[in-house]
Amino acid sequence: MRRRTGILIVVLTLDAAILPGISYWSWSQAPNTPATRNAPIEIVRHSTSAAELDRVKSDQPVPANHSKPEVIVTESIQAAIVQARAGDTIVVPAGAIFREHITIDKSVSLVGRGNPIIDGGGAGTVISIQAPDVHVSGLRIHNSGADLTQYDAGVRVEGNGAHISDCEIRSGGFGIFVRGVNHCSISGNDIRGPESIAVAKRGNGIHLWKTKRNQILDNHIQIKRDGIYFSFADETLVQRNQIEECRFGIHYMYSHQNRLFDNALTRNAVGATLMFARGCQIESNRVWANRRHGILLKQVEGSTFRRNFIAGQNRGFFIQQAAQDRFEENMIFQNDIGVYLSNCSEQNIFTGNAFVRNADQVWQPPDEVALGRLASNVFYEKGRGNFWSDYAGHDAQGDGIGDTPYHETDVLGYLIDRNPEARLFALSPAVALMRKGEELVPLMDVTGVTDLFPLIEPSAAAKRAGSSRLGNAVSLRSTTLSAAGKPASFRAP
Repeated sequence: MRRRTGILIVVLTLDAAILPGISYWSWSQAPNTPATRNAPIEIVRHSTSAAELDRVKSDQPVPANHSKPEVIVTESIQAAIVQARAGDTIVVPAGAIFREHITIDKSVSLVGRGNPIIDGGGAGTVISIQAPDVHVSGLRIHNSGADLTQYDAGVRVEGNGAHISDCEIRSGGFGIFVRGVNHCSISGNDIRGPESIAVAKRGNGIHLWKTKRNQILDNHIQIKRDGIYFSFADETLVQRNQIEECRFGIHYMYSHQNRLFDNALTRNAVGATLMFARGCQIESNRVWANRRHGILLKQVEGSTFRRNFIAGQNRGFFIQQAAQDRFEENMIFQNDIGVYLSNCSEQNIFTGNAFVRNADQVWQPPDEVALGRLASNVFYEKGRGNFWSDYAGHDAQGDGIGDTPYHETDVLGYLIDRNPEARLFALSPAVALMRKGEELVPLMDVTGVTDLFPLIEPSAAAKRAGSSRLGNAVSLRSTTLSAAGKPASFRAP
């Protein structure tokens, strides 16, 4: 006799203490004939062992460690989501390729085992999250569309509290786009774009828009337009990410109170571009061998830059219209210009930093110096200045502070400001001899950066910021510093 089966679409009133975590039930019944019309419906819980079914029948309590029910995907992930209930775990098995677009509209976990592939076919968004508290992990998410006007992405998040972890995302559009929701966690993902698409036409690796209090941790991002992009995104922690071969490694605008800790930014056009922001903490990042700038600031206020390693760029810090920021204990090493400070930047404090072997330690436009624009920026605080590898003074008192002030804009600085090609000679013995002579007999009265309390040795924190890159080389003065070339100095840590 044939039997018919299906999904039971009824509301079952069950004691939560007896059946916590029930997901869905199936039913089967004999065909509707006079002989079988009153036959009982047989109801069985999916993914339930015989022991558990016996326990239900005997009204025995379910153990406290009873796991959430799992729905195993067979032919379609979307079909499994339709069948699942909130709280379920949907398991995508290994060795399969699912060619579909997925919308998650209930609070479930979508888990890949053995790194299965979801292929979007080169169009649209592959996974769209529209419910709160969705978890996605362990998937290879490939081949989204690349229409940025439609926000095509590997994963688009429009539900609060999403967790996306340990996924491989290959997308010409956005990697992960968080749009207008809060409290999301994005961690351990490998996001990469195609080299065949021009940089300006690629999506960002992780894009945050109108969002707060997210965590972006331990991701590896390559070959996107910007690695991580913030727009109206506040109070977010960005930590231990590695970003390379993008336009801007980290780029944010109109975003405040964010924390950037322990990130590695290299081989981008600019390591980090921070614009129109306030109250940010930028600490312990490694920013090296980017093509133009290490960290670019524009109208950034009340922020702290501490213990960062900034090396091997055209400009280490590029600072424009920034006010009331603190730069403390950074290692600024072997850039063409250590700090480029201009465009009405005021009331900034530089203390405890190590300026080591930059061709020009600090550069400021001569016209702004003449107008007194930089008078309120100071390079010391409470009797403590910065370490300058080209400082030629002495410490007769043995207190770690040079006996004479450090003047960055000396004769060579004056010449470099007007003839940038003169940087070629900045680290030559002849220039060191000229600066020593000028210390004894000043040749010109040129206004510029003055550190009244130059440090004889880099601070311990600044040395730690550079220790993973330079060893003990930074503990010595410029005459004995390691002469290793840039290719050897700027290998990835």
